[in-house]
Amino acid sequence: MRATTVRFADDLWELLEAEAAAHGISAAQFVRDSAMVRLGALSAQRGDAQASVTLEELAARAVARRRVPDAPGASPAVVRDPDRLAALHSTRLLDTPAEAGYDRLTRLAMNLLNAPVAQVSLIDEDRQFFKSAQGMDEPWASARETPLTHSICQHVVDARAPLVIEDARGHPVVSDNLAIRDLNVVAYAGIPLITAAGHALGTLCVIDHRPRAWTTEQIETLETLAAAVLAQIELRVAGVPSV
Repeated sequence: MRATTVRFADDLWELLEAEAAAHGISAAQFVRDSAMVRLGALSAQRGDAQASVTLEELAARAVARRRVPDAPGASPAVVRDPDRLAALHSTRLLDTPAEAGYDRLTRLAMNLLNAPVAQVSLIDEDRQFFKSAQGMDEPWASARETPLTHSICQHVVDARAPLVIEDARGHPVVSDNLAIRDLNVVAYAGIPLITAAGHALGTLCVIDHRPRAWTTEQIETLETLAAAVLAQIELRVAGVPSV
């Protein structure tokens, strides 16, 4: 497989990210799909004998790549993956008390991105547990968890890619998520916490109660903080006490 790096101006990259997020895919996948369709269109213009078949195959592959729950209300398949769940449980972080190291990072995320809510969310099979959460209302703040019916972070884990949403109420993937109604989630930005073994354990995310356009710099800041959260988790797995 060949790899290449394509550079875009910041404004074009923001447009690509927004459009990809609207379809629940990564910007890289959006660019890849667009390139494939363009190649198919050029083939048709040249009159290649297999052009129509090629375009049909491209469309079928694009649809096949979209992840959908097995049944209404079911968590995505990646969330239920036994190896991922085993990796999550091996951290021994679920249902543990708040810790200063994680709380410092969520406070920093909240302050640097000027967001009223920031969370370290760990996605279990049927719930999300907040190892750290700043700015949440009751009863969620005391419960420190929600069912996946109230989790946008599960989609970040499923896609294993950042999810940036300006207004969740009109988003095709999450518009029916109960977090919008019950937790007043409107704008959302989440970064997956992916271990060296490739398992997405959860997210570092920020939330706003009103629509907003997240900047490229803010998402880069969130990615840096997510790396620090993941390092904290990996130190714990290695037996190094949290500070």
